[in-house]
Amino acid sequence: MSQSICQFIFFRVKPSVKPEDPSNEEGYALMEVLRATKHQNGHESSSWGRTVEDTNTIVWVVDWTDARCSTDTNLLAPFLDPSNTQPPTSIYVTLVPPIRCTATLTMNPVTELCALPFASQLSVPETKQLSTDLINFRKALVEQLPQQAGPKSWAMGHVDRPSRLPHAKSPDGKAVVYFLAAGWDSVDAHVRAKETENFAEAIRPIREKMLPPIPGLEMKHVSFQMV
Repeated sequence: MSQSICQFIFFRVKPSVKPEDPSNEEGYALMEVLRATKHQNGHESSSWGRTVEDTNTIVWVVDWTDARCSTDTNLLAPFLDPSNTQPPTSIYVTLVPPIRCTATLTMNPVTELCALPFASQLSVPETKQLSTDLINFRKALVEQLPQQAGPKSWAMGHVDRPSRLPHAKSPDGKAVVYFLAAGWDSVDAHVRAKETENFAEAIRPIREKMLPPIPGLEMKHVSFQMV
């Protein structure tokens, strides 16, 4: 049976590429690549945005109706920053609850994207405890913070493809990755939430198990717009 899935693509463009400016030739050409994906079978919606942390880094998200669908990141090659050694990163995530670019990402003033890597050889009890810790983390932010202080939306899941990502700090060189997409009123609102006791207590057992961030998948904040 087919299953919907989100493809997240992270890539750094040349400073001269300005997709938000219709008069910018490189930016227009990049948008044509993004728009062409809308004609692929299985495409449901897609959005893009620059990250707050590095405005030359773009995140492109495609909602697919079938987990077997994908888009070719090689088409991004003409727009990439040649000084950046990090190639585009593409991951496929099943999020719970499912998010849609039209209904969730573009409605958030800003969306936090956070990849949480863990050793791939966790024992069964360790994996169960991690699942409990992640559930408790969600409850602490979504249910226990004052309504205006918490996230506007929350979705978390695991990275399905690739099922294991390279990680130098993992005992077997591989990591399983959980992925969080949380909407906030602003980056400052997220920062204030992180300063609460609820956040500190809930994130502590998760951080104790986490590996260092994977290059290219460090935490990012993005204001998305529709393709």
